Amino acid sequence: MLKLILKLFIFAFLILAIFVAAFSYEIFSAGQKIFSAGQEQSSIIKQFGELVFNPTKELRGEENNRINILFLGVGGEGHSGGELTDTIMIASIKPQEKEAALLSFPRDMYVQIPETNINTKINAIKIFGDRSAEKNGIDLIKKVANEISGLDIHYYIQLDFQGFIKIIDDLDGIDVYLETGINDPTYPNFNRGYDPFYIAQGWHHLDGATALKVARSRHSKMGDFDRIKRQQAVIKSAKQKMFEKYTKFDIIAFKNILNSLSDNMKTDIQLKELPRFYKIAKEIKNHKITAQTIDTKTYLNRTHVGMGYTLQAKDSSYEKIKNLSENIFDIEISQERMELIQKEDANIEIKNGTGTLDLANKVARDLEELGYRIINSTNIDLPEFSGVQIYDNSENLKPNTLEFLKEKFNAVIIEMSEDNLSKADFVIVLGKGF
Repeated sequence: MLKLILKLFIFAFLILAIFVAAFSYEIFSAGQKIFSAGQEQSSIIKQFGELVFNPTKELRGEENNRINILFLGVGGEGHSGGELTDTIMIASIKPQEKEAALLSFPRDMYVQIPETNINTKINAIKIFGDRSAEKNGIDLIKKVANEISGLDIHYYIQLDFQGFIKIIDDLDGIDVYLETGINDPTYPNFNRGYDPFYIAQGWHHLDGATALKVARSRHSKMGDFDRIKRQQAVIKSAKQKMFEKYTKFDIIAFKNILNSLSDNMKTDIQLKELPRFYKIAKEIKNHKITAQTIDTKTYLNRTHVGMGYTLQAKDSSYEKIKNLSENIFDIEISQERMELIQKEDANIEIKNGTGTLDLANKVARDLEELGYRIINSTNIDLPEFSGVQIYDNSENLKPNTLEFLKEKFNAVIIEMSEDNLSKADFVIVLGKGF
C-alpha cells in the first residue's frame, strides 16, 4: 500500500512538473520576443522563478521617485512607413504621490541625429539607427528624448498597430469622449489605399480598430496636436479599463496577453519587474494623470523644409521644454481659467462606488486643493458602469467648472433628473475601474 501511495505521489509530482515546465515555456517563448531587449538571455526556469518567487521590489528611477518610460507607436508590417515612430510619448510616474504625467512629442519635430550632422524629423530617428551598422535605433531615440526633455529614460515600450488593436479588443473596448468629430476622407487602409473615417463629437464605445483610427487620424483643424490629445485620452481610458478587468496580477491572463502580443510589442522591462509595475500603475487614478504636449504656442516654430514643413524648437538648447518636463507635475490651471471657475462657485458632491473605502474623501481633498467646494462625500453600492459619471444639476450656468471636471475625470456627463434631491451643482460618481 505504501509503495502504491509513493508511486501515485511520484506520478502526480511528474505531472505537476511537466505542467509547470510547459506553462513556463509557453510564457517565455512569447516573452523572449517582447522582453529580451537589452537583457542577457537566461534559462526559462530561472526567469519564471524570478517572476513568481523573487519579483523586483524597486524599479529603475524609483529611488528618485520618478520613473520615466518612453512609449513608441509604430505601424508595423504591412503599413506604409511602418517603421516610423509616429507616436512618441514619455510617461513619468511618481510612485509616492501616486501620480503620472504624459508628455507627447509631435512626430514632425525637427532634431539632430546624435553623433551626426544630419537633421531629420523625430519619427525617423529610430529607423535611421535600425538601418545603421550599429542597429541602435532604440538607443538613438532614447538619447534624443533625453536631450530634448532633460529626463533620464529608464524604460521603453514599443507597440505596433495590430498590438494596439489586440489590447483594446481584449479589454472589450474603451469609452472615449471626442471634443470634436473626425471627418477624414483620406484615412489610410492596410492596402495603401483609403478607408474614409467619420465619427461625431461626444462619447463613444470604441473597439480596437476604431480606437486605432481615432488615435491615428490627423484630419482636423490642429492636425497632429488634435491627434496627440486623442491618443492621451485613449491611454487614460485603456488604463482605467485594464485595472477594472484585471483587479490583481493574474499570471494566467498575463500568459494569454503575452501569446497575443509576442509579434507586436517590444520593451526593455524585465519580466520580474512586471508585478511592481502593476502595483504602482493600479494605484494611480485618472484624475491624477497630467497630460501635456510640446506645442507650437510655447515651444516650437513651424518651418518649411523643401516641399514640406517641420517643427523646430524655439531655443536650440530646449530649455523651455526641459522646464516643462521637469515641472509637469506642478502645472496649475491657468489664472484666467481658475478665475472663471471660481466665479461660478460650484458645489460638488462625491459618491464612491469603487468598493475602496475613503476614496471619496481622497478625491474630495484633491479637489479642495484646487479651490473647489465639496459639500458631501460618501460611499455607495458598486454601480454597473465603469469609470466616472458626473450628474449635472447646474442648468448650464457653470460651464467652466463642468468642462474642467469632465477633462480631469474623463467622465460621462448626465443631466440630473428633476426628482433628485441633491443640493450640489455637480455629483461625481466613481464607478468600477476608477
